[in-house]
Amino acid sequence: MGTYVSVLVLLSVLASVGSIVTYIIIVVANRAEPDPTGNRTSAVYHVGTAFIALWLEIAGVITIFVTLFNLIGAGSTTYVSSEVHPLGDSTIRGITIGLLLSIVGGYTALTHRSKAIELAGSEEAEASPSMRVVRSYAAVVSFISVIVVVIASLAFVWALLGLIAPGVYQAGARTEDIRVLLDEATVLAVFAWVFSTHRRLVGVR
Repeated sequence: MGTYVSVLVLLSVLASVGSIVTYIIIVVANRAEPDPTGNRTSAVYHVGTAFIALWLEIAGVITIFVTLFNLIGAGSTTYVSSEVHPLGDSTIRGITIGLLLSIVGGYTALTHRSKAIELAGSEEAEASPSMRVVRSYAAVVSFISVIVVVIASLAFVWALLGLIAPGVYQAGARTEDIRVLLDEATVLAVFAWVFSTHRRLVGVR
């Protein structure tokens, strides 16, 4: 039951955030501007879908790595469970969920983003409504990515200092600190990649 509730909460959050971001994209792209080709509405649909699917992909990739990192030092942990292989079963479940999210989300994001770019590229004007929609989408994703990278960088450095001087920074068990460090490094790497791929779209033609 908890899994279904978590999925519903995730979908609700994604729908809410997607609606807000789509509204921002429409406002930035100037909804009142004439749209002779009529491609703007389709472009907004494609980038809105790509935006939501992108976060599913990110969640899936991070889930895979976090699940694998949880295996570090897990051999010495005692599990109270009715399952025959609690550690192995939970690892398989985590990787399966991560793969489903990353594959489905990644494919959806890629296809819709490509379609939006194709629509924008088919128009002659450099500052066409569809082009402005794509650039607004890329700018929003880049902005969010930068914020996450900054926060993740600070957390990564703090965790690293905890490994170097655990007494000074009141770090916990070394194994747990290594897991946290790897988790933060994964988040940092993933969002740095997202930023680098979307930042180029701001000047796409």
